[in-house]
Amino acid sequence: MAWGIGVALLLSVSAGACGSSGSSATSVVPATGEVAGEGYGYWLQRSWQTWFSTSGAPKPCDTLTANGQTVGYLTPRPDTTTASYTCSEPTGRPLYVTQPASECSTFESDHGTLGTSDQQLTQCARARFKNSATQLSTTVDGHTVDVGKLLAATGVYPVQAVSGNVLGFRPGSGRSAAYGHELLLNGLAKGTHVIHSVGSQETQPFDDTFTVQVQ
Repeated sequence: MAWGIGVALLLSVSAGACGSSGSSATSVVPATGEVAGEGYGYWLQRSWQTWFSTSGAPKPCDTLTANGQTVGYLTPRPDTTTASYTCSEPTGRPLYVTQPASECSTFESDHGTLGTSDQQLTQCARARFKNSATQLSTTVDGHTVDVGKLLAATGVYPVQAVSGNVLGFRPGSGRSAAYGHELLLNGLAKGTHVIHSVGSQETQPFDDTFTVQVQ
């Protein structure tokens, strides 16, 4: 994982693959698709809100809930560049796998030289992501996923920074906007699935693997 301008965390996650009984290539939700009734932008927002509102780093294998449906939330730890994780998920549960993304907020030092209007935060997040020069290759069960087509943009959303958050912000309320790659998966069959992401961000390499046991 890498840090963007200021203290914006650039998330990168993966789960790579070897044998499975499912058709993982068709499990990738397209850019215009939805999981639990929500699209990529919504899940990007929820991911960043989680990082603000969690003391320490979010668990690599966690869940989020939307519209009464539970979604697996897979995100790597920020203090490692190469890591492997194993998660267990029930059959039928969709997965949200974080990929490199950037955010800008109203918190001090987290909006570069721009101001904190909604338009400026949105502009800052896009610029921060594009300036990070991210290189990324992601596979699901050995099938390459074109995450370059899975770009998501959020609107401006509220955030609540808690004490001890890994982003380093003082506790308090604020607003944020985010932009970047994401990955939603749906319909993974029972068995073992692997999602693997490798690349670099701001010259910092990352190599993350999630092995997902669908039971």
